Amino acid sequence: MSIRWRLTLWYGLSIAAVLVAFCLLLFILLRQQIVARVDDGLAEEVKEVGLEVELASSADGFNTAAQARFSQHSFYRFLVRDSAGRGVFTSPNFAPPSASMKKLGIPNGQIRFAALDDEAGESHRVAMQSIASAFGTLDVYVFRSLAPLNADLASLKWIMTLLLPVGVAFSLGIGHLLTGRALAPVQQVIEAANSINISCLDRRIDVLNPHDEIGRLSLSLNSLIARLERAVSEIRRFTADASHEIRTPLATLRIEAESALQADRPAEEYRRALRVVVDEATRLSRLTNQLLHLSRFDAGIISSQTDIVQLDALAQDVADQLRPLAEHRGVDLAVHLDQPVEVLGDDIQLSQALFNVLDNAVKYSLCGGRVELSISATSAEAAVTVKDSGIGIPAEYVPHVFDRFFRGTQSRELDGDGTGLGLAIARTAIMAHGGEITLQSSQEQGTVVRISIPLASRPEAAAQIQAAAPER
Repeated sequence: MSIRWRLTLWYGLSIAAVLVAFCLLLFILLRQQIVARVDDGLAEEVKEVGLEVELASSADGFNTAAQARFSQHSFYRFLVRDSAGRGVFTSPNFAPPSASMKKLGIPNGQIRFAALDDEAGESHRVAMQSIASAFGTLDVYVFRSLAPLNADLASLKWIMTLLLPVGVAFSLGIGHLLTGRALAPVQQVIEAANSINISCLDRRIDVLNPHDEIGRLSLSLNSLIARLERAVSEIRRFTADASHEIRTPLATLRIEAESALQADRPAEEYRRALRVVVDEATRLSRLTNQLLHLSRFDAGIISSQTDIVQLDALAQDVADQLRPLAEHRGVDLAVHLDQPVEVLGDDIQLSQALFNVLDNAVKYSLCGGRVELSISATSAEAAVTVKDSGIGIPAEYVPHVFDRFFRGTQSRELDGDGTGLGLAIARTAIMAHGGEITLQSSQEQGTVVRISIPLASRPEAAAQIQAAAPER
């Protein structure tokens, strides 16, 4: 069942419940009001009889006065008896229900009201009171038939019973119309969302009212579409960059192989061609491994270990691996380890991240330059700083240094074999450990990379690693 019909039925049931409760309450209150008015009328008649009793000096005198005053009354019937039960006055053509009156008991000094049925089954309302007179105590009874009033109440009951389904049906129709109008924007959102596909992710759903539920839903869908647009754009750019980076070594391999096969050449030229083939194959292999690593991380295949890692010892090992390269380029590589630092994580991923950052610092430092690697710890996290005195990065390039395949002009000139994936891999590894990596650089003044990772002593460190892990 659609939401529209569910809302319509709930609306109809609610209206039906309200109407039933209203009708019952109205019927009860109206009946009570009618009985109260009948009792007021009966009480007035009892008082009128009492006045005649006070004025009469004998039973015959009272009977004569009562016959003149109360015989032609249209609504009320009277019965007056003495203390011995003999009738003093009875309305003409009225037979008191003697059997039912026995249940009423003897009236006292106050006016009492009761309901009784006569022998024919007709309901009456009766008021009774004992009144003292000059000729003894009299029991006064005033009757009124409830048949006309009960007939009116029965008519009202039937009217309510007949009109209630009509009111419910009318409310269902109104509810269906109103819910249709209220949910009309939902259909527009559905149509707009269905019209958006991968080829037109720049389109957005119109938001008519950003403050209601449908408006907030539209804003959420627009935000989702924007994230999809960015993701698809990154995938397309990543695919294009990967294709370009792979095409270059493949083209070099093909050219060198074709050149070597075109004619007989000296052994030295074959060795040179094979050396180029090996270098390009090595570059292609390194690029493939890096792409595989990033794709596995994006897919959530790489698991995040939560072993205790001695970060200072790990940094020292990475520095020792790069020290020959630094000496070859004439770069002074200094390591400052203030204290033992332990973090939770994967030593292989952390080692690769530190290696990529430190390798960049060495490669882009000129001969005679200096690279400093320092590790310190606060009460909450480990801080790794890599500072170099290299060529620096232009300000317009700094926001993009962690983008995949991004390489500035100077980096291409100094490191033609680079792939532009080193810092991207470092960032994914650090983020997988619940940490952060930032870069500050000025052209011709060097670069500073700062890495922060939660310490193993923090209870929430493992939870941060799990939260930072990509969804499977």
